[in-house]
Amino acid sequence: MILLSKAVSSRIKGDDYQAYFFWVKACSLFHEHSKVEKIIYEYDQVKSIDDVAIFYKQPFVDERGDDIKADYFQVKFHVTQGGSFKWQDLLDPSFINATSVSFLQRLHEAQKKFAPNGKGSRFYIVSPWHLHPDNELSGLVSNTGGEIRWDKLAMGGPRSKMGKIRKEMKKHLSLTTDEELEIVLRPLRILHSTENMERLRQILNMNLLAVGLKPVEEGMVINPYVDLIKGLLTRGINTFTKEELLKICKDAGLWVGQTMQDISAHSIGIRSFHRWAENMEDETNAMLCLLEHFDGRYIKDQSHWNDSLLLKLEDFILTSTQEGVPHHIHLDTHSSIAFAAGYYLDSKSGVDVAPIQRFNGRHVWKPEKNIKYDDYPGWIYEEDIRDENLDDLVITLGIRHKIIEEVNYYLEQVQLPVRRVINCTIDGGHGAAVIKDGSHAWLLADKIATYVNDRPLKERFGHIHIFSSVPNALLFFIGQFARSFGSCTLYEYDFDNRIPGKYEPSITLQPQKKQ
Repeated sequence: MILLSKAVSSRIKGDDYQAYFFWVKACSLFHEHSKVEKIIYEYDQVKSIDDVAIFYKQPFVDERGDDIKADYFQVKFHVTQGGSFKWQDLLDPSFINATSVSFLQRLHEAQKKFAPNGKGSRFYIVSPWHLHPDNELSGLVSNTGGEIRWDKLAMGGPRSKMGKIRKEMKKHLSLTTDEELEIVLRPLRILHSTENMERLRQILNMNLLAVGLKPVEEGMVINPYVDLIKGLLTRGINTFTKEELLKICKDAGLWVGQTMQDISAHSIGIRSFHRWAENMEDETNAMLCLLEHFDGRYIKDQSHWNDSLLLKLEDFILTSTQEGVPHHIHLDTHSSIAFAAGYYLDSKSGVDVAPIQRFNGRHVWKPEKNIKYDDYPGWIYEEDIRDENLDDLVITLGIRHKIIEEVNYYLEQVQLPVRRVINCTIDGGHGAAVIKDGSHAWLLADKIATYVNDRPLKERFGHIHIFSSVPNALLFFIGQFARSFGSCTLYEYDFDNRIPGKYEPSITLQPQKKQ
């Protein structure tokens, strides 16, 4: 047996990781509403950001509000988690296995050529490494799309911590002003903490299935997609349109035909998270992007929940749906937005709509007709009277996780005056797989709505506070029934920091007031 050196083994794994990444992106060519014109593997026009390039048929708006015509990716695989990103790495040639030119200098060259005013293209560095928690870069990379937060980097004078970073970068690039540096950094995206090899392979399989390509069988030593793209590259073939790649896949026996959802349905989408929703434009007839209101999971201005964001949501629902046509709705959003989308698409809207739920792929959660309650696990209700003299009601929906203890802690901290707390869980425990399908979710929504509507008269004069850890598709269904709840407020949990009881009120819906 011949044992490969660590260097050779690492290089092979890096090439495979790049190939997986290419095919995940290439799947977007086959979406019905794809805006991708062509995709290139090993694009030699952009040095050090040349692994994958995507060009679009027409510009679309990115997370900064800029028009984007092309994306360029440098995939930097690491065999282990033995390192992490620091801002100094961007100035170090060895970071990209070079001897004299750094990634930041390569970025500057690409920016001048393809994004002269800092707009029009994005340049990604992709790696499973994390940002070093003690390095300033961790506070500069946005969780929205991986962009550099200039508002943070621009803080402070020349002697401040950020001022010294700006000075080092300007010196490295032979720039004189902060304005010049801002233009260079504007198109940069850092996608850190990306999936390991096995997880990326699983994601690839889900994407292949979604667009009609043959998935890779479990346990196969040889991946036909990796071998195919490497073989094409050796023959000088690296640029692909949909038609060209489709023919190649058919000739290789990898095409099985469309297997995704009902293609007659009108597909719409709402996005407040960027990760996993990067290609929503290609998957939908119409899309509402709310990224401009958020810095990662966190809303930039708390008032946006109930003014500009909510107005955009209602307007989008009204203008992108119609009666007599089946709809599928993608909800890559905060839970409050999924609930509000259902609220504006209640049964009286006359719109036939089913949510797309992510779990081991994507599934249309469309309820079947003539379903029976007894066929599925139901709700378990635990009631706790706090103060008989008050009117407000708290509802906790704990399916993915048990949340009642954290909610109780939050209620104590903010001294929220409530009459009663109802903790709702599912017979069968907690977890992502507890809800079986769309029919189960719809039945649960119907049951919780009936339960809430049967509350005592005193509580009907009060306000309902809703805390949840459930799939967005279920919240969408509950929202469809929520017109009868009276005024209610949704709450968002701080998932990133995992601070116990760290909730924030978000959207408030009041049926007596036209939104």
